[in-house]
Amino acid sequence: MQIYDHRTVRGLLRDPQRVTSDVTEMLTPEQRDHLHPVSSFVWATDRKTISGCPGRHAALRSVMAPWFSPQEVANQHRAAQAACERTTTEPGRPFDVYGDYALPLVTHYLAGWLGIEPADVTYAVDDQLAAGDLFDSWPPLASPEMDDHYRSLMARPQLGGVAAAARELVGSGALTERESWGIVYSLAVSAVATATTITLATGLSVEHDLWPRMIDTEASRGAVEEAIRFGNPFPHSSRFVREPFTVGDLQLQPGDQVLLWLTAANRDLPGPHRQPLDRFDPWRDNTQQVGWGSGYHLCGGVHHARSLAEVAVTTLARRHPNLGLDGPWKRFVGIDDGFVTAPAVTVGSG
Repeated sequence: MQIYDHRTVRGLLRDPQRVTSDVTEMLTPEQRDHLHPVSSFVWATDRKTISGCPGRHAALRSVMAPWFSPQEVANQHRAAQAACERTTTEPGRPFDVYGDYALPLVTHYLAGWLGIEPADVTYAVDDQLAAGDLFDSWPPLASPEMDDHYRSLMARPQLGGVAAAARELVGSGALTERESWGIVYSLAVSAVATATTITLATGLSVEHDLWPRMIDTEASRGAVEEAIRFGNPFPHSSRFVREPFTVGDLQLQPGDQVLLWLTAANRDLPGPHRQPLDRFDPWRDNTQQVGWGSGYHLCGGVHHARSLAEVAVTTLARRHPNLGLDGPWKRFVGIDDGFVTAPAVTVGSG
């Protein structure tokens, strides 16, 4: 079943009883031993399985909390600024907002925070994008080459940051080996969603003649939040029913799959709005939008993504106050959203 309205989508995202993304009970032991890293992580982040057994949500959230805290984001703020500054775009020369600016800076930021190499971030991104909109087979399993890659990565003596902390948690028994890979992989592939957010906020601001105002941090912060609502890099979220309940006149049963359309729900925000919901408005009240998830399914890395995207948009606006679009922007939609091209050029003087 596909669900579009804001009230139902937000309610299910915040409800650990009626639905779950933990489908581990549907897997054989052999499949569990060869799960794709993103699945071994995502499916461990619900409070209960389909049958009602306790999931791994509380344990994982507890061990990961220090990495995602506002204090850790504040500690990484200088690294975010450095990543933006090192990603050069020359005034007066055409460049691609996504390929030449947003993705490179996010890749460098994540590599530093995770304690891995930029090439490791790219490895995960390339694998995720190659999977397309959905994995070809279910459940998604890792290739022997991927397993070898992450065993080698996690064994590096120079490993740092989140990856080193995850390795220590495997040693203490708090994480499984595949969960540790899943954390590193899933945070690395978030590069696409964060870079897409930066690109969306930039393009939409330019299209609506608001770009000069993005030199102000508050304006760029609002543009990032509105870009998530308006163009959401994660268009939908899949859940499986745990307990019988009714949506409209349809009775859902345990095991049924529901697809929550986050983008559609965000065009159905309650309350009065200064601009229609199909218009880009960085000054909109977005406190109830579900682009980042909601409740206990709020994106774990939301503070990092918000902070980095805000700095990136502000830095680009100050560097290119007269930015213009230099051709059609081509967006792809997959497991993560991104752009195949986002051409821009400085126009006029300044």
